[in-house]
Amino acid sequence: MSNATLSRIINKNEEDANKAAANVMLITFVIFTAVYILNLVGVFVIDEPDMTIAYCLSAVFLLLPKLLNRLVPLSAKWLKYLYITLSELFLLVITSVLSYHTVVVYAYPIVLAGLYFSKRLTNISTFCTLAVTVAGQLLGFFLDLRTDHNFTTLHRLAVYGILPRTLTLLCLAALLRLLAVRTSKLLSEDADNYESLIMYNQDMIYGFATLVESRDESTGGHIKRTSIYAEMLAEELGKTERYKDIIDDEFIGCIAMVAPLHDIGKISIPDSILCKPGRLTESEFAIMKTHAEKGGQMVRDTFSHIADERYKTMAYEVARYHHEKWNGRGYPEGISGENIPLPARIMAVADVFDAVSEKRCYRDAMPIEECFRIIENGIGTDFDPDAAAAFLRIRDKITEERNKNLVQQEAPPKKLEVEDVPDLISFATVRLRR
Repeated sequence: MSNATLSRIINKNEEDANKAAANVMLITFVIFTAVYILNLVGVFVIDEPDMTIAYCLSAVFLLLPKLLNRLVPLSAKWLKYLYITLSELFLLVITSVLSYHTVVVYAYPIVLAGLYFSKRLTNISTFCTLAVTVAGQLLGFFLDLRTDHNFTTLHRLAVYGILPRTLTLLCLAALLRLLAVRTSKLLSEDADNYESLIMYNQDMIYGFATLVESRDESTGGHIKRTSIYAEMLAEELGKTERYKDIIDDEFIGCIAMVAPLHDIGKISIPDSILCKPGRLTESEFAIMKTHAEKGGQMVRDTFSHIADERYKTMAYEVARYHHEKWNGRGYPEGISGENIPLPARIMAVADVFDAVSEKRCYRDAMPIEECFRIIENGIGTDFDPDAAAAFLRIRDKITEERNKNLVQQEAPPKKLEVEDVPDLISFATVRLRR
């Protein structure tokens, strides 16, 4: 299991937990409002000014999470600590001003921490809750804020109030900690399963793409190189102010995985056109251009039930739109500018660069500087200006990667012996990976 996959699952769980915590605290405020109203009409006999102060303070502590969830990204790491702190402050108010008999409220912060399935947060919440409950009971005793005077001496408070509540909270905390450990283990297992599914999908993608590439020896290695270029470009573009909130680690990983599918539609192009060494006629080129539309349809049909929505969408966009141009003179739809999906705009730069920098059956490879000049000249016409500029900023990395591939291509292939692999199945499935 990769760290990126586990991190993505943990972050998603924290975002959901932040939503749940805010909802729980909102519901608590509604219940406390009912208690406040009942006190006003005489059902309870808590001193009205003290109750009003407790109610106003609790309103701030309990409603703030709901507001913050609208103003701050749910992925913010500090939110969970703030929400636990607010719940501790709410507990301090309740234990100081109201009744000794609000036993359930004493466990409130620990239970709230349990939403995050975090051992660390559960431990922090337990320590803070124990301190707050002791402080709250002592405040209530010395300030004489309560209506029920169950404990007339400090000794009785310690033996019959503080001690049993401390033991109860420790038991609850231990239970929630075990639950957090068990849930973390399940999340890790789910991440492993998800990672395996991703690998199966990637194997299928490489299988499809290699099938297409094997029909045209002049494009050997194209799928691997363009995948690397697209990943590098996405990573660089994600550093810019404009795209930092759009291109995250998941986006970068996803485009690297779907990039091999950009030419999958060529499987439908006849060999007489696909492998023709000379210049294509207008009618032949018209047939060649259909590979983009057909590729998009193949991806949509193939991946409709085996991948998540973001994966399917990006694979479709890369296959269908990677030949669209920024000025609207591309194909198959002739769309322009930002109407072209971002993954396709990234793919277009990577695809063209590799196409001109490698030898084809109908021409030799261009010098590397000329290849970068083509990208530069295409800014604002063929290519997204931001994407092309980002590609040029990493020209040294791109050149290094290209040279590395040239060395690998020129090196004599290593002869595989049976003892090099554990069994014949492994021998049959040896594949090139980055």
